[in-house]
Amino acid sequence: MIEVCRLTKRHVDATSKNMPRELEQVKIFSLAIGHGVGTIDFVESIGTIEEAEYDQMLKACGEYVQFKLGNLSQYFEIEVFPEHASKLYQEMPECFLKGLFASLREGYVILRKSI
Repeated sequence: MIEVCRLTKRHVDATSKNMPRELEQVKIFSLAIGHGVGTIDFVESIGTIEEAEYDQMLKACGEYVQFKLGNLSQYFEIEVFPEHASKLYQEMPECFLKGLFASLREGYVILRKSI
């Protein structure tokens, strides 16, 4: 099963005094492991695709799509930003991902394969 996630909300101000407790805990943990927090992204699952359907769609796609999306089995996660999406949807058959990529103007989409 392949999960499709999309950026839904972005919290930028990690120095705010009014930060929710959950975000404050993320900030503390991030600092404890040696990473600063400038932006915290929130993605939500917006759909799933069967692996067989994904593979069939991929076979009908152009070279760039196969290059960008074809390594999902190797990396288990692929990020698609608007600059990628604008190239991808032009080489894809009609499908859920084509519509999603055609409408992506900001943020990003993540494809995650179950292990």
